[in-house]
Amino acid sequence: MAMLTLIAARDRKGAIGRNNTIPWHVPEDFAFFKRETSGCAIIMGRKTWDSLPKKPLPNRLNIVVTRQMQDPAPNTLFLDFEQAILQAKSAGHDHIFCIGGEQIYRQMLPLADRILLSTVETDIPDADAFFPEFSASEWRPVQTQILREADPRCSVTEYHRA
Repeated sequence: MAMLTLIAARDRKGAIGRNNTIPWHVPEDFAFFKRETSGCAIIMGRKTWDSLPKKPLPNRLNIVVTRQMQDPAPNTLFLDFEQAILQAKSAGHDHIFCIGGEQIYRQMLPLADRILLSTVETDIPDADAFFPEFSASEWRPVQTQILREADPRCSVTEYHRA
């Protein structure tokens, strides 16, 4: 059975982005993201796809949820929301990651089995994208790992559905 994981980094107030960018630079969190998602299927919205510095992200099946079908790039599929998870499963992926943005996280949260949520100890005052709120009664923290001690400090917490 495939496991669906939401993976994100947020500031102390839940912000995940500003002007379609990640408003901090934490190489340790990028390295964690790469280790976790490598070899897996990743599902993202079109704005997240547009924001990627390198497309597609290497060593992953990139699935872009969009209503604007495009010519597929190598190892990339452009699908509607309903088809995204089905396609990842039918391609044989046991680990599927949702990598954002805000609307895709909101749609995937009720379907998710796990959340990997990094917290960057900073506040982005003009943020325009946020990770959705989730209920402590529905999710239990399993472990927290410090990714970076230097400013800005960053830790990642793994949650499982209760």
